[in-house]
Amino acid sequence: MSKYINRILLGVIALTVITPLFIFGQSLKIDSLKQTYAQNSQPSTAIELAEILTLSNTDSAIYFLKQVEKNSLSEEGRIQFDKVKGRLLTVTNQYDSAVLVYTDLLRILEGKSEYLKLEADILDNVGGIYLTLRENDQSLDFINRAKKIREVNGLKSEIHKSYYSLGNFLFRTGKSREAVNNYRKGLSLLTNKTDTSFLANLNYMMGTAYNILKQNDSSLYFLQKAKVMYDQTHQVISQINTANSMAQAMISEQRFSEAIPLLENNIKLLESNGDWQKYMAAYSQLSKAYEGLEDYKNALAYQKLRYDTVVGFLAKQRTQSVAKITEDYRTDKQLDEAEEVAFYATQRAKIFGGIAVGLIMLLIISYLLFSRTIQRKKLENLRAMILGEENERKRVAKDLHDGIGVLLTSVKMRLSNFEDKIEDKVAFQSSLGQIDNACSEVRRISHNMVPASLSKLGLEEAMLDLFDNVTASTQIEIQEKLSYEEGDFEESSEVLIYRVIQELVNNTLKYAKASSIQVKMGKLKEEYIIEYKDNGIGFDKTKVKNGLGLKSIASRIDILKGKLTFDSIEGKGVSFKINIPLQHG
Repeated sequence: MSKYINRILLGVIALTVITPLFIFGQSLKIDSLKQTYAQNSQPSTAIELAEILTLSNTDSAIYFLKQVEKNSLSEEGRIQFDKVKGRLLTVTNQYDSAVLVYTDLLRILEGKSEYLKLEADILDNVGGIYLTLRENDQSLDFINRAKKIREVNGLKSEIHKSYYSLGNFLFRTGKSREAVNNYRKGLSLLTNKTDTSFLANLNYMMGTAYNILKQNDSSLYFLQKAKVMYDQTHQVISQINTANSMAQAMISEQRFSEAIPLLENNIKLLESNGDWQKYMAAYSQLSKAYEGLEDYKNALAYQKLRYDTVVGFLAKQRTQSVAKITEDYRTDKQLDEAEEVAFYATQRAKIFGGIAVGLIMLLIISYLLFSRTIQRKKLENLRAMILGEENERKRVAKDLHDGIGVLLTSVKMRLSNFEDKIEDKVAFQSSLGQIDNACSEVRRISHNMVPASLSKLGLEEAMLDLFDNVTASTQIEIQEKLSYEEGDFEESSEVLIYRVIQELVNNTLKYAKASSIQVKMGKLKEEYIIEYKDNGIGFDKTKVKNGLGLKSIASRIDILKGKLTFDSIEGKGVSFKINIPLQHG
């Protein structure tokens, strides 16, 4: 143990001497750049400030990057802008946007020998993003491409980055021993020891890998080195992650009293960087530490805080409507481009209209075909967007059910272990009851996002199930008359019809102040007709066109190639009529 302590002390002393000098210089540089930018507002200065502030102050980094007009930059300036923007998007967890920025940047860099180092760095960054998203094959492909560029072009001073990236890949894929070997190679090849950020990351990952391998002395040695650098560079999220990993190693060695100050400091740091998952991790570790010290009162208190954090997250999720998910996927850009193309096609037809009757006819026919193609593309894009929304609903519902639902159950089981040690039995049982309520809420939200009855029992039963839930939880009376032959529509079309009915019901609940709803659905020749009415306050049709979820309803009916008509008078309710043709072949 004394050998381990000596290793930590030597590492800390060395870092304590070197890092403050770096930070002091970095702070002076930031102040100088801010002063320079205030005087001349040069885009290059704003980009440099954004790059420096990305890890320590993302809000400021975003501010400075927004001051830059990319189109006014030189090619080199645009390259630097995209590099910083991609990094900033990655740090703020906007992974899809970051990949798009990096992919465009790689196209620009390809074949330019003066940017080989940057090209390799960008490839590593994209590999890291795909690794975070668990796209392991794509991740390894980008990491290997970066390594090949460095090896083929003799970039020996950069090769340590490839070993770091490969180490991360091996660590995330469960090969911690191989990861440590790669990190050690990277550390031995790192020639620029003043690259504090990279050095801190390398030490952190070494410590984390040793933690997985249950080699706690080595883990704490490298994590302590990383923590000193993160503390002095004020990288808050990295400080929190490192302290949490150190506490985990200490708790496994039953050094409970040493772990508690680290975790309590994490709680303070999280006050300005709130993340419910990090709060939950800190509360969980604190509960274990106090339990190890046989301080069951504090152990239970932190378990309660952990539970409150989960419930708070659920409440936040509940207030954010599923429409937000839809809006994240919805884009009108392609439709606008198509309409622009159609406009110019019309203009060309007018210009050449006098040449010959035959040519006019040809252009008209071409335009009509083109318009039909545009309409088809609109529907295809719309369908892809809606299907993306449904897939996202399924993913979120699964995460709620399999993730938070299981977590709440485990919290309840763990709390139950403390029952004999608690004096206030009534309050304890009340807490357990709250957890049961939270579990029920998780099931309710999950069911609302993806109703199991739709896939198991079919469209008609799913609609009846929806109506039963509404009448059971509200004072609204629903009169339904449904007649649907299973198999008349594909499953994806049944989902769209269900979502239309669900949206209509939700609108009534939110806005109509109605006491009754009437729903009819029946087949007439080659189409289904759905009639929906409520006796609520109604609305002014001239003022409401795309509100109240009407845009979402209309989009789904367009995909079904159906027709939507509605009528409403303020104070006299609303009525909808939907015609959906059968889909043959």
